[in-house]
Amino acid sequence: MKNYIITILILFHVLGINAQCDAILNPPQSARLANYKMSLNLDHENKKSTGTQVITFKNHSPDTVHELRMYMYLNGFKNTYSTWIKGAEGNTFGQDLTSRKPEDWGWVEVLSIMDQSGNDLSSGKKYIHPDDDNEDDETVLLVPLQKPILPGETAEFSTTFESRLPRTIARSGWGHNDFFLWVHWYPKLGVWEQDIDGVWGWNCHQFMRQTEFYGEFGVYDVELTMSDHLVVGASGCLVSDTNNGNGTRTKVYRAEDVIDFAWAAYPHFDEIKDRWKHVEITMLSPPEHRSLQPRFIKVLKHSLEYLEKHVGTYPYNTITIMDPPLVGLRNGFMEYPTFSTGGSFYGFPKGIRTIESLIVHEFAHQYFMGIVANNEKEAPWLDEGFVTYFEDRIMEEYYGEQKSLIDLWGFKIGNAELSRAEYTSMDNHREAIVAQPGWKFKRYTKELVYSKTGTTFQSIRKMFGQETMDLLMRTYFDKYKFTHPRANDFLSIAKEVISERHGLEAGNNVESLLHQALYTTAVCDYAVKTVRTIETRTKQGLFGTRGGEEKKSEAKGVKSVIQVERKGDFIAPVEVEIYMASGEELIKKWDGTDFIKEYVLDGEVVSVHIDPKENLLLDIDLNNNSYTKENNKDPISKFSWKTSNWLQHIFQSLSFLM
Repeated sequence: MKNYIITILILFHVLGINAQCDAILNPPQSARLANYKMSLNLDHENKKSTGTQVITFKNHSPDTVHELRMYMYLNGFKNTYSTWIKGAEGNTFGQDLTSRKPEDWGWVEVLSIMDQSGNDLSSGKKYIHPDDDNEDDETVLLVPLQKPILPGETAEFSTTFESRLPRTIARSGWGHNDFFLWVHWYPKLGVWEQDIDGVWGWNCHQFMRQTEFYGEFGVYDVELTMSDHLVVGASGCLVSDTNNGNGTRTKVYRAEDVIDFAWAAYPHFDEIKDRWKHVEITMLSPPEHRSLQPRFIKVLKHSLEYLEKHVGTYPYNTITIMDPPLVGLRNGFMEYPTFSTGGSFYGFPKGIRTIESLIVHEFAHQYFMGIVANNEKEAPWLDEGFVTYFEDRIMEEYYGEQKSLIDLWGFKIGNAELSRAEYTSMDNHREAIVAQPGWKFKRYTKELVYSKTGTTFQSIRKMFGQETMDLLMRTYFDKYKFTHPRANDFLSIAKEVISERHGLEAGNNVESLLHQALYTTAVCDYAVKTVRTIETRTKQGLFGTRGGEEKKSEAKGVKSVIQVERKGDFIAPVEVEIYMASGEELIKKWDGTDFIKEYVLDGEVVSVHIDPKENLLLDIDLNNNSYTKENNKDPISKFSWKTSNWLQHIFQSLSFLM
């Protein structure tokens, strides 16, 4: 046994293995249907890399695979005729894309591809455009197979390829002083799966504006060779680091049960190491941001702790956070498997926690983009809506409600209230439905996909309690992690959990709420319309035989007539709270269906409040939900909300790529 241990230690030393980073997940978490072994050489001066790649693909379907389809994302930044650039309409993030130099554009090209029988498939490869009629778009590559892949078979394909990064437009790219972010940089298989009609085929959409990414789970073994002046961080575990003695280093990484692989390089990164339970934390940060580094690490640990408690255990052994320098700011604000990018600048005030909210947001993506891994292109709300919901909860758990995002000079804004305000302050709440593919939105609609969805989940939490909502989320996560769930999978879990805990009627109400919020443009707005007080009197006039005694009128009391109204077309059950002058408190249940609902009560009404606990946060105007006899309107409140909205747009502009 002693000799065995010594041998293992020597082997670790020879290979340069970092024993603190366990690259092996035991047991495997996914079916590992698409696996990659890559070797890459970086030419940092020309912003270009050459690589070899062995792809192992398993056909897990009952159908035969006759072709491959591959994402070629970098070609979205090849010229102004790509579908992605056309969607930018000539200008994106302050850049005029029509005046770029030739060396500022990027591309990826498959130079050769062979199957395991030695057949050269290169001559048949061609670019296709399955989503539009843009013949100039080169973001989906089709490769016909000479030997089809039968059901249950595993096939290997060897490729050589070249990639050149663009000067950063969005996400992947380079900046001055040898800053690089390599994301979506290699030929990558689409996802072989059934569509909603049960037909098997490649899910491999073109790279379009308003869409993010989708991939199959697998193992990545990636060998990176580059100049030794670069500091590097990547997805997965660093397995070995070898100085080649010629001014270059070779780093080998392994990432298991992930859908993608990302890495960054920059000569001036500080590399900070930390740990949370089983997770090795690596932070890459420019030296001018050193004062901010503890904030990043602290909030990342908060996120790990909270999501483990309320959703499930983070299954990976590493997480890397890259805070880009100013030259790479457009590379920030994004998530990749076990690798996230932040965004900050020197001197960022402690009372403005947009840095923290961004890190929380991007780390929460590890659970939904990375582990559950729904199709972000076809159903972005299934990722971004969940992430926004947990971002709001985590921020308010650790930094306090109504001050979690901003607490500066007496001005306070909470993360959740800002998310709600993003939706409720929209000029047109009927602009689009939430549950649709990203490319169908006419503009970037964070207010709907992120904020309306997150606020919908907050409403369910308030209606049924955090314990029930946590059970709902844990049930969904446990059942569908590493499986690519669709919308109906979540909707069925929601109805099932709510019905089991609160009854079938409650389950049906949640089903209706989610349908209206996600699949319609219905607007929720309940209001107190009128409250009238009517005096009641005793009988008056002549009574009895002719000439009888006259009965005089005398005021004896009052009645109150309350009208509440449904101003929108969104229907949900609500409570109506009524306080009487006598001190009596009444709670009326209203199913919310009538446009006008009237209550007639004996006595004088002091106040009326629809949805007094403010459970239905989708209501776009909570101010008209109440009536109070005494005029207690605060004139500063309207100004405060306008100021909040103004600040919202300033700070959210820093996170345009989340």
